[in-house]
Amino acid sequence: MSDAKQNGFDDVLWLLDDYVQEMTVLNTFFVLKNRYGKTILVTPPDNGCILPGNIRNSILQLTPQIEKDLDCKVIERPISIHEILSAAYEDRLIEACGASTPSFIQPISKICFRDACIQIPSSKESRHVKYLNKLITGIMEGPSEHEWVFPMCLDS
Repeated sequence: MSDAKQNGFDDVLWLLDDYVQEMTVLNTFFVLKNRYGKTILVTPPDNGCILPGNIRNSILQLTPQIEKDLDCKVIERPISIHEILSAAYEDRLIEACGASTPSFIQPISKICFRDACIQIPSSKESRHVKYLNKLITGIMEGPSEHEWVFPMCLDS
């Protein structure tokens, strides 16, 4: 991690046999067009190597709404660094982000792997990052009729 910081990076993307697992404290998501032109949101599976974070799990539970609102298939499956690089080189990589409970959705704007460095058009204002942040915070901050929200009174 300190090598990454010394080289100007904010975090490390952890791989196992060239398959993306997660970042140091963030679960990862990649928005890309598949080879048939369909937009997909991919996150690695919970295979025992990643932390099953609350925001990640919330996004997966909100799959029907995300798919409807963004016309984007949400998929939990292995994704290799080579698939990500290929998608970038073929202009199919749309956005990438990391998610964790304390920091919500954070855009990933650059990935370097061996001699390859790719720029990713992700920002806090990019379509999918902004949508996911708004979706999650909208439920949390309310008012919301979502099934996760329960009214309660606190005595002072």
